[in-house]
Amino acid sequence: MSHLLDPLTFPLHGSRLIEASAGTGKTWTIAALYVRLVLGHGDAQSAFARPLLPAEILVMTFTRAATRELSDRIRARLVEAAQYFRGQGRHEVDPYLEQLLDTYRADPALREQAAHRLMLAAEAMDDSAVFTIDAWCQRMLREHAFDSGALFDEELVESERALCAQAVRDYWRHHVYALSSEHFDQVHACWPDLLKFEKAVRELVAKAHLIDDAEADETLSTVVSAARQRIREASPDKTEWAVLAAEMEQWFKHNRAAIHGNTYRNSTIGPFFQALRAWVSDADQILPGADFFKATDKWSTQKLEQAKTGPWNGPPPAGVDRIVELERQLKALPTLSHFVLAHAASVIARRVQTLKAQARKFGFDDMLARLKMALQGENGAALRKRIVACYPIAMIDEFQDTSPNQYTIFDMLYDVAANDADTGLFLIGDPKQAIYGFRGADIHSYLAARRATAGRHYWLATNFRSTSGLVEAVNQLFAHAEGRQGKGGHPKGAFGFRVGQDNPLPFQEVGAKGRQEQLQRDGRAIASMTIWAGAADGYKNKPSMQAQFAHACAERIVTLLNDPSVGLSSPTGITRLAPADIAILVRDRHEAAVLQKALRARRVASVYLSDKDSVFRGEEAPDVLRWLQAVSNPLDAKLVRSALATRTADLSLAELAALITDDLAWEARIEQLKTLKHIWQRSGVLAMLRRLLHELGLPARLVGKAGGERTLTNLLHLAELLQRESQHLDGEQGLVRWLGEQIDSGLETGDEHILRLESDAQLVKLVTIHASKGLEYPLVFLPFAAASKPIRPKKDRTFLEYFDTQSARRRIDFGGVAQVCTIADQARLEEDIRLLYVALTRARHAVWIGVADVNNGLKDSAFGYLANGSASVGELMATLKQMVGECTHIEIANVPTEAGETALSREESVPPLRAAHDYAGEFERSWTVASYSSLTKGLRRTRAPATPAEQKMLEEVALSAPAVPTQPAPWHRFPRGALPGQFVHELLEWMHDEGFAQIHQPRYREQILARCARSTWQGWQEDLADWLLQLTRTSLPPLSASLAELGQTQAETEFWIPATNLRTAELDRLCQTHILPGQARTALSERQVTGMLHGFIDLVFEHDGRYWILDYKSTALGNDDAAYHTTALQAALIDKRYEVQGMIYLLALHRMLKIRLGASYDPARQLGGALFVFLRGIGNPDTRGCCTLSPDVALLEALDRLLPTSHMECA
Repeated sequence: MSHLLDPLTFPLHGSRLIEASAGTGKTWTIAALYVRLVLGHGDAQSAFARPLLPAEILVMTFTRAATRELSDRIRARLVEAAQYFRGQGRHEVDPYLEQLLDTYRADPALREQAAHRLMLAAEAMDDSAVFTIDAWCQRMLREHAFDSGALFDEELVESERALCAQAVRDYWRHHVYALSSEHFDQVHACWPDLLKFEKAVRELVAKAHLIDDAEADETLSTVVSAARQRIREASPDKTEWAVLAAEMEQWFKHNRAAIHGNTYRNSTIGPFFQALRAWVSDADQILPGADFFKATDKWSTQKLEQAKTGPWNGPPPAGVDRIVELERQLKALPTLSHFVLAHAASVIARRVQTLKAQARKFGFDDMLARLKMALQGENGAALRKRIVACYPIAMIDEFQDTSPNQYTIFDMLYDVAANDADTGLFLIGDPKQAIYGFRGADIHSYLAARRATAGRHYWLATNFRSTSGLVEAVNQLFAHAEGRQGKGGHPKGAFGFRVGQDNPLPFQEVGAKGRQEQLQRDGRAIASMTIWAGAADGYKNKPSMQAQFAHACAERIVTLLNDPSVGLSSPTGITRLAPADIAILVRDRHEAAVLQKALRARRVASVYLSDKDSVFRGEEAPDVLRWLQAVSNPLDAKLVRSALATRTADLSLAELAALITDDLAWEARIEQLKTLKHIWQRSGVLAMLRRLLHELGLPARLVGKAGGERTLTNLLHLAELLQRESQHLDGEQGLVRWLGEQIDSGLETGDEHILRLESDAQLVKLVTIHASKGLEYPLVFLPFAAASKPIRPKKDRTFLEYFDTQSARRRIDFGGVAQVCTIADQARLEEDIRLLYVALTRARHAVWIGVADVNNGLKDSAFGYLANGSASVGELMATLKQMVGECTHIEIANVPTEAGETALSREESVPPLRAAHDYAGEFERSWTVASYSSLTKGLRRTRAPATPAEQKMLEEVALSAPAVPTQPAPWHRFPRGALPGQFVHELLEWMHDEGFAQIHQPRYREQILARCARSTWQGWQEDLADWLLQLTRTSLPPLSASLAELGQTQAETEFWIPATNLRTAELDRLCQTHILPGQARTALSERQVTGMLHGFIDLVFEHDGRYWILDYKSTALGNDDAAYHTTALQAALIDKRYEVQGMIYLLALHRMLKIRLGASYDPARQLGGALFVFLRGIGNPDTRGCCTLSPDVALLEALDRLLPTSHMECA
C-alpha cells in the first residue's frame, strides 16, 4: 500500500521509498523536503530531530548535469522561501510556501528566524552535499583514508579501456603462448588472432565476478585439459552412433532409388554421412562438420515417407528418428571457448587491478568496491558512525538506476529495514523508468529496497508535464495490461512482475494538472495519441516495415510544419509549430539513419542525439583519416585520389575528372598537399586542417547545405581532438594510426569525444530513448514502437547475463541453455516495457506511435505485451481497438501509404537586424609584464620569466666560457653556465624547504647526494654536497651569521608592482646616481613600460630586527677564491646591472613591510638591504662572495614616485 505524498507532512526520518512517475515533480519535491529539513519543520511525528545545514543533507544523483540542476533548484527554492517569509519581492501565491508560512505566522520573531535560516542555507549551498554517487564515494574514501585504506595520490581514470587492452595482451603472451602445440591449436581454432580474442573477452572482463567456478589461479593448459574432459563426458556415445550411422548409410544406399532425388540430393546427403563418419571415428573431434548440421532437418521416418517414390527394402533404421535428438545434444555441449573465456576474464580482471595499482589509478567501480569493503572491514562500524554523523539525512535521486553495490553501501550506512528515527534515507525514483541495465543498474536492487521499506511507500500522483488527454491515453495503455480495480489485465501485470496477488512493480494511474496550451490545427485540437497500425498481413522483413513507417513519419512532420494553422494555442495567441518542437525517439543509430534519410528527402534538417554518440562514428572521421594519409604521403597517388574523392571534400565529378586528364591540375594538388604537410610539421595538425578546410572552400559551402553545419562542427571537433592527441604521439604516422584505431574500435569513448550539439537546437531531433530520459518535447514520434530483439539460444553468443531468482544474484551463462535464454528474454521484455513507458511519457501535447507485426514478432515486443499479454496478437486492428477501449484521446488509423515526398516549405519570420553600436572603448595596446631580466637583457626586449627557474636561466645566460680551475675547491670545479646554475638554485630552494638548520643531521648529506644522483649532474654529486653544505655553514660578513643561523625565512617570494608609463631611462638615472656613483656601466635600453613588474626573490629573511632580500649568483668571476674581492664583486654588480634588480626587489620588500607593519615601520631602522651572494666566492676570507646594497631611503622614495600605485601584490 502506497501513501500519497504530502510534502508538508512527509516524515523526515527513517527509511522511506518515494515513487515519482514521469512528470510528477520529483525535483520540486526534493527541494520542498530540503526546505523543511533546513527549517526543522514538522510535528513530533514528521520533523527531524533538529534543523540541518546544507552540508549535512546528502543529496545524490547519477550525472553531473543532474547535480548542477538539483543544486540550482534547491538554492533558488531556499531564496524564494526566504523572500516569501519576509514578504519581499513579487511572488504569486505559492500553496506550499503559504501552508509552510502558516506554521510561523503567529510569531514574527520565529518567522524572521526561519527566513534568516533559509537565506543562510541558500548562501551556504556552495558547501552543500549534492553529489553524484561516484563523486561522493571518492570524497568518502579520501576524507576517511585511514579507515578505507585509500591512497592520497591516486588518479581517477574515466575509461579503463587502455588498461584492459594491455591486460589482454599480457594474458595472450603469458598464457596462450605458453600452451603446448596441441592446446594452442585448439585455442587458435576458436580465435584466429589476438584482436578477435580481445573483442570476445572485453565485455566479459567487467563481469568476471559473476562467473561461477572461475579458476584464475589455474594455468590455461590445465583449464583446456579439464574442459576437453568435461566436453567428452557430456558428448553422445560415439560407439553407439558408429553403429547407427553405418545402418543409416547402408539403408539409404539400398533404398536410394525409392526416395525423391530433389528432396534428398546426393550433394547434401553424401557430405552429411561423410561428416558423421569422421566424427564417430575421431575420439578428439567434439562436433561433426558443418555438412552434418545442414541436413539434420531431413531425417525422420515421417519425412522419408513423404519423399518415398517406391517400395523400400525394409523400414528405416532406428538412427533416422534420433538424428534430431543428436543435434540437440551436440548443440547443448559446452565449447572450449567458454572455458577459456571464463578463465581469461578472471585472470585479465585481476591483471587490470594490478596495473591500476602499479600506476596508482582507480576507476569508478573501484570507488564503490573500496567503500563497500571499508564498511565491511574491521573499522566499518567506526566509519559508518562518522559518515552518518556527517550526513544524518540522505536523499537518493533516480534510485531505480542503482547498482547492487550502491544499494549495499546505502543499506550498510542507514540500515534500510531498521527504519532508524535518528537518521533519514529517502529513496526517490520510478521503477517504471529503470532502463539502464546495460550500465550496471539493477531493478532487483530497487525491489529489495521496496521490500525493506514495506509500509513506508509514498507516491506522487499528479503529472505536471503533459496535457490531461495525453496522461489519460498513457494511463489507458498500461491500465489495460495492469487491470483496474482487480479486474482485467494480464496475469503478470503491466510490467511483468506480478505473481498472484503480489506485484512489486504495479502501475498506478496518475492524474494531470493539464496545460494551458493546446495543440491545434485549423482551430481544432489534434489527438493526444495516434496509433498507426501496419499492414494487416504483417511484414516479411524489418527493412520494408521501417521504410513504410519512416515515410509516414516524415510526411506527417512535413505536413504539420508546412501548415501555418498548426501550433500551440494559449490565452496570449497561437505559436506556430517549429522543427525544434518535434522529437523522434529511436532505439539506435540504425533506426535513426532510416528516418534521417526520409527526412532529408523532404529537405527537413534533423540531428541525431545519443547520450554516447562519438564523433568518430560519423561520416566525417573516415574522410579526415584519408586526408591525413594523403597529406602525410603526398606522393602516393592512390592515397591522394582517395582523399580528394571523399564526400566531405565535396569536389565535383568534373573536378575529379580533370585531375586524371590535366597534369597541371594534378601537380597543383600535389604541391598543395606538400604545403599542408609543411604546415602540419611546423604548426600542428589543427592549423593544417583549418587551412585545408578553407582551401577547399568548405565552410561557405557547408553552411548553405542541409546538415552542413553539423558536418563543419564535426570536422572542427575532430581537428581539436587530433591536435590534443598529437602532443602525446610521435610523427604524422602515429596520429594517423591513432585516428584509425578510434574509428575501428567502436567502443564507448570519453566525454570529450561525444558529438557537440550546440548548433542543432532548432532542428528536428532524433533521440535515443535512453538519451531522452529526463527530457520533454512538445511533440513526439515513436515510429518503431513495436521493435524488439528477442533473446534466443545462439551458439555464437559469447555469454548471457541473467538474474537467478533462486540465488538472488546475477550470473553468467556460456551455454545458451534454452531455460536461461527464456529467463533473459523475460528480463529483456520487462526492460523494453519500461523503455516504452519512458518514450510515451516524453511528450507534452501529442505522440504518434507506429505498430507493425514483422514475421509474427509483435508478441515479443513491449507494445505487443501491453496489447495482448504474451499471446500472439492476431488481427492487429481489432487488438488495438480492444486495447484503447473507450479512451477518446487515442486515435487508431492505418499507417499512411500515400506515394510521393512532400518537400518542407515554410517561411520563417526572422526579426530585422539592428545596426551595430560603434565601439568607443579604449584599451592599452602596449601593456606588458616586465622584469629585471627583460629590462637588462642587452638592448633587446624580452618577455618576463614566468617561473623562478626561468628567471635564474635568464640571469645566468651571459656567462664567460668555462675555465680550468687552479685550485681544487668544489665550487670552482663545478661546471659553469645557465643550466648548472639553475640546478644549484633548485637545490638551494629544496634545502630551504627542508630547513638550513638541519645540515648537521647525518641524513642531510645523503639526501643531497640522492637528489644529485637522480639528475643529469650525478657525476658532480660529491662536489655539490661539499659546496652547498659549506655555503650553509659559512658566516656571511654583512650578517655575521650563516644561512643555517637565520630565523624567519621565505623562499621564492613572488611580487607584482604596477607600472604606468615607466621610463627605463629614469630608472637607470636613479640607480646610477644613488648606487656606486661615478662607475661606468651599460645603460638600460630606453623604453616605456606599462603593465606590471614581476619577479621572484630567492630569499627574504629577518635577522636582528632587520628585513633583507638575498639573491644567489652562480656567476664565475675567476678561477680561484682570490677573484672574489670587493672590487671585483662591485664590478660584476655594475656590469650585469644587478643593482637594478636589487633596488626593484628592495622596493617590493619596502612596500610589503609598509602594508604589514603599518605606521610602526621605519625603513632606516628595519630594512637591512639587498645581499648578493656569489656562490663560487664563499672561499674568499674577506667577502665570502657577498656584495651588499644598503637601503637608500631617498632612492626608495624616488622609486615610489616613479612607480606610483594604490596597491602592490606580493605572495
